[in-house]
Amino acid sequence: MGRLAKPVNQMSMKMSKDERATRKKMEDKYVTNKTNPKASPILNKTERKIFNNLKNQNENFTVADSDSLNMLAQYLHMWNRIKQAANDLDIADERTPDLERRMIAIDKQSSQHMTALCIPLSQRLRLANDMTKVMIEEKKLAQMNGDGKQVNPLLELLAEIDDD
Repeated sequence: MGRLAKPVNQMSMKMSKDERATRKKMEDKYVTNKTNPKASPILNKTERKIFNNLKNQNENFTVADSDSLNMLAQYLHMWNRIKQAANDLDIADERTPDLERRMIAIDKQSSQHMTALCIPLSQRLRLANDMTKVMIEEKKLAQMNGDGKQVNPLLELLAEIDDD
């Protein structure tokens, strides 16, 4: 596991320059992606405020986290509205248990989206490493099935990444 949980610049194993460069590209793409999450246009003003507060609390969120952040903002807003409605009712009111069940269901949904947003660095590094392996294997297969000319799969992979 040590190999998978370290950034490429901290790896001490022997790697070719091409493999090191490919791993670095994948790491940049999956680990240190510096894009910002986008708020959904369907969020209302309060939900958008919640979204922006969540986004500002973690500088590591990327555009890939947008869906979970949007859903979490919506669920938190919904939970607050139901909680306010429950507070306005008498504890003996027959509608109180229904509101409590809805709050529990929303709390579970919120927890799922919070879990989705907490991808630790080691998992992001593992993803980058796995994607590198898959791309190298695809290049090798393409070379075996290709037109017979010899091509270095790592160089082709780097060329494709540069084109993106």
